[in-house]
Amino acid sequence: MPEPMTLPPSVTVSPTVVGISMLTAEGATVQVSLPRPRGLRELPTDELVARAQGLARLALEAAAATLSY
Repeated sequence: MPEPMTLPPSVTVSPTVVGISMLTAEGATVQVSLPRPRGLRELPTDELVARAQGLARLALEAAAATLSY
C-alpha cells in the first residue's frame, strides 16, 4: 500500500530553505520557497515557521499584484 500523501498547508524547514505549500480556495497548490537567512538559524522552528508564513503571504500578495497587470 502506498504511503499517505500530506496535503497543504505544509512547512518544510531545511538548513538553507524554508518551504511553505498552500492550497488556495480555488484548489490550486502554491509552493513558496524562502532562503533561510543566516541570522535565523538560532530561532526555534515554530518561530521560524511563523515568520516564513508571513513572508509567504507577502510573496503571494506581490505575485497576485504582478499578475493583475
